[in-house]
Amino acid sequence: MEQKPLVSIITTCYNDGKYLKECIDSVKNQTYSNIEHIIIDDGSTDKNTLDFIKEIQGDKQIQIIITPNQGVCKARNQAITNSKGLFVLVLDSDDLVSPQFVELAVKEMLVNDDVKLVATDYKYFGRINRIINLEEYSIERLMGHNLFVVTTMFRRRDFDIVEGFNFNMNEGLEDWDFWLSIMKKGGDVKYIKGINFFYRIKPKKDSRNISSAIKNYSKLRKKLWENHKELYSENYLNPVESHEYLKVVNSREYRLGKILLTPIYKIFNLTNFF
Repeated sequence: MEQKPLVSIITTCYNDGKYLKECIDSVKNQTYSNIEHIIIDDGSTDKNTLDFIKEIQGDKQIQIIITPNQGVCKARNQAITNSKGLFVLVLDSDDLVSPQFVELAVKEMLVNDDVKLVATDYKYFGRINRIINLEEYSIERLMGHNLFVVTTMFRRRDFDIVEGFNFNMNEGLEDWDFWLSIMKKGGDVKYIKGINFFYRIKPKKDSRNISSAIKNYSKLRKKLWENHKELYSENYLNPVESHEYLKVVNSREYRLGKILLTPIYKIFNLTNFF
């Protein structure tokens, strides 16, 4: 019987020990069997996290990498570089994935070699509860705003081609930048309907780096443009203009006051939650 392709699930952890077990369990509960789960601890200082990391080091279903703090982009790149899977799924240490998502995503990847990303609808949980249904993909839409959460399956070969997550996006929008790098030369995106990813919104005292992203948003958008200057120059003067253009293109949504999807959605629409 032919071996199923290996999937690498990559989890970066920084002081998130209290959520990490739930994340690990969601990986262990996958209906797809050929998975390697790599957890990279990015210099955690929290005792509970350090104790839990030590506790799971004997788990044969998990590979542990411990490194001094280097930021999410370098940590992800290090873990993915050490992975062996044909396909990769990033799952942050406080988030969860449905039992069937990996199996469904692999099926989509195997049907068509032109498929570069497999995404799904998702739900915020924790301090708020909200379902987010993804919109149709086009490169123009992706230029205007981030269409995908980081837990979107991609091919290892594409990670190698674009040389991973860009270090200069360590303060935020790194997943958007990564998707642009992968998709700007073409390729297809497949969507799996239904809620297959669960994004935890933590308490205020424990909030993510989204606060930093809010404060530095203009700087981050400028970096995004600089990283993809040729792509944006072919279509618009800058990413802010592309964002405004898409508001007009989607005028019905704009008139109704609906907010564009992540990460802009998180940055502007969730600020009142942090």
